[in-house]
Amino acid sequence: MSDYKNRVVNAVAISGGSRLVIQLISLGYTITLARLLAPDDFGLIAMVMVFTGFAELLADVGLGSALIQKKDVTELHYSTVFWTNLGLGTFFTGIIYVCADLIASFYQRQELSLIAQILSLQFVFAAIRLVPSERLAKELRFGYVAIASLVGMLLAGALAVFLAFEGYGVWALVWQSVVSTLVTTVVTCLACRWTPQFIFSYRAFQELFSFSVYLFGTRMIQYGARTVDKLLAGRYLGGDAVGMLDRAQALILFPLRNISHVVGNVMFPALSMVQDDLARIRKVYLRSTQAIALVTFPMMLGMIAVADNFIIAVLGEQWVQMIPIIRILCIAGIASSIVTITGSVYLSQGASKLQFRVNLITRPIAILGVVVGLPWGLIGIAVGSVVAVLINTYITLSRAGPLIGLRLLDLFKTLLPTLIAASCMAVPVYLLGHYADLGRPLVELLLQILFGSALYLGLALGMKLSALTDLYGLIKARVIK
Repeated sequence: MSDYKNRVVNAVAISGGSRLVIQLISLGYTITLARLLAPDDFGLIAMVMVFTGFAELLADVGLGSALIQKKDVTELHYSTVFWTNLGLGTFFTGIIYVCADLIASFYQRQELSLIAQILSLQFVFAAIRLVPSERLAKELRFGYVAIASLVGMLLAGALAVFLAFEGYGVWALVWQSVVSTLVTTVVTCLACRWTPQFIFSYRAFQELFSFSVYLFGTRMIQYGARTVDKLLAGRYLGGDAVGMLDRAQALILFPLRNISHVVGNVMFPALSMVQDDLARIRKVYLRSTQAIALVTFPMMLGMIAVADNFIIAVLGEQWVQMIPIIRILCIAGIASSIVTITGSVYLSQGASKLQFRVNLITRPIAILGVVVGLPWGLIGIAVGSVVAVLINTYITLSRAGPLIGLRLLDLFKTLLPTLIAASCMAVPVYLLGHYADLGRPLVELLLQILFGSALYLGLALGMKLSALTDLYGLIKARVIK
């Protein structure tokens, strides 16, 4: 068991560390492309991704997760999933290809037809990669998965920057997406060295799907609620609006993907190992949320404070309309960073049905927030989304908490010191940017970041935030080891 725990910890460390590196490099490419391309170019891709992303979700149906969860997986299961996903991937490539003109007609942008047809090729590539990728993950060989993602991202990003420099506009983003998927698939398959057999079992499919059905349903509901804002904005507000919204959300999601999700991936196996010890689960969950808040709270509140200088200095003047949008969405980011890991609580307690039912309530609220805010443009959508997130945060936590005997008030008390420290940092940082007025946004931004980082660290030490102590202990233990 000790050896297994060490393998899990090391695998998670590799997965989390590599994910952070990949996302940082990807962020660099995104910033470069944002300076070279117009918001409308990003908006066009986001419009098509609403449909291609949904088709990609349908092409998986959660069978990959089922392969990892199932203990006695045989070659029959692997081959069955491979041919199932390849069939679904090919089918949805055909569907998107045939319906491309309808997508273009819906948004009233004819250029979307060819874009959708080319992007649909990704379904086949992703379908081929699924089983090799899951085999590597099941064997805790996350290093190979990380290398595949890194190589794909590096080559595709370099190509996109080159095409953008050459004036290809939105096609830089189209080929970036396709080439990234293709290269990642090739490298993954070479690393796995697995070849599917020409066998298929309906019984094996049923065994796997019986586990993944509720997870698949939850993902579908979440995806629909997550993309309805871009669907409606693209239809009624245009490409520029979708581009602004999409990039603002991407910046907010950066810390969530690289902190909350990584912690969540650790928590699921960790909590499952002690699922009958509720007191221990509460302790692990509270310490995990404190660790997340220690980083995400100052990042979200800090972004609110530096938004003006950040957008102008980093992305460029063409993105200035994003400033109020990103400030509003940062409020939702604070709540989302904590709610993200509740999925580990549901799954560790065998409550996937409850998680699905909670999403049946929360996702329509998220959609309603967007619909109600739509008449007021992007600001209205952002405000509506934030209100919906706050409501859904209360609903989600109030349902997940009782599973481990945790009151919502206790969780709030635990996180309040971190929220106070982050707020006390953000206000002076905002005032520094407002009154400095050096006429050089990049210089002002660097001053705000340095001042804010030093101030927050001082506040965290002075207030003796427990998460900071935990982080120091973890780093010390790993270094000594």
